[in-house]
Amino acid sequence: MRCPLVESVQESGARVLAVIVLYKMLPQDSVSFQTLEAAKKHSPPGKVAIKTFFYDNTPGGQPSAQYPEESSHESSGENNGLSVAYNRALEIASEAGFDWLLTLDQDTSLPFDFLTNLSNTLAFVAPLSQVAAVVPQVSDNGRVISPAALSYNLFPKFFPAEFIGISLERTSAVNSASAVRVSALKAIGGYDPRFWLDYSDAVMYHRLHCNNFRIFIAGNIRVEHELSVLDLEQRVTLERYEDILGAESAFWDECMGRVGHLALFLRFSYRLVYKFWRTGASLPYFKISLRYFCMRLFFSRKRRTEAWERSSQRRFVSHG
Repeated sequence: MRCPLVESVQESGARVLAVIVLYKMLPQDSVSFQTLEAAKKHSPPGKVAIKTFFYDNTPGGQPSAQYPEESSHESSGENNGLSVAYNRALEIASEAGFDWLLTLDQDTSLPFDFLTNLSNTLAFVAPLSQVAAVVPQVSDNGRVISPAALSYNLFPKFFPAEFIGISLERTSAVNSASAVRVSALKAIGGYDPRFWLDYSDAVMYHRLHCNNFRIFIAGNIRVEHELSVLDLEQRVTLERYEDILGAESAFWDECMGRVGHLALFLRFSYRLVYKFWRTGASLPYFKISLRYFCMRLFFSRKRRTEAWERSSQRRFVSHG
């Protein structure tokens, strides 16, 4: 399918395609869309050429949805998660000549000066081809959740709020509000469809690192985003929690090696001993964590990976 954005991309400033993934939400109700539009009004003319592409994962679609002019949209009719949506946006961005892909979910709150600061940063890193992404500081209710460097491949080390510059360490960030260079994404093959929802960002940033790309940390851009795992019982169903743990286990097995295996073992130990046992968290979540803890003790890496791939495929089909 040819996208209308192919015909309308401007040539001035940084060329950015913003992709907003919807799920059971109308475009006009999306906080990401609302705050992006507000940021456009505060952006100096000629600094950035930005178009919006909506990818709707709502099962059965939303026939009554009304999309803004000069945007484009597609409806999958099923829940394809994030990787499929972002890969489709990457395909459009490449065909239309966009330089950057701005990935957004539906409920990320962008500051009014987001595009002003982002466009200045994109102009600075444009000639630095090894810089594959520009990422803001992302917080959930005041708690910094992204970006982070992995210290000795074990534990995340968050950057100071005032840090602005290129990270020389292995660095990862959440998908939402990241601006990723289209050519770099194409070089690593886009997003891994196996990680169709959870850890799609972690795998993508890992592959950028393995291909010697760098990440620019834009500490002057502050973004609010709700991270579901910070409040399990209010934000995460049991099925969803199992999906998260399965993808987490697969990511650390595949991307982080033996040191990663030790790191994840320690993480599971912390969750079981402190987060669940000492805080009196819900028993069903404790049981799921205990099962994955035992799998790391008694299953081989190959067996864990095969079990995750089968489970992930079943989940993907059922969600679709």
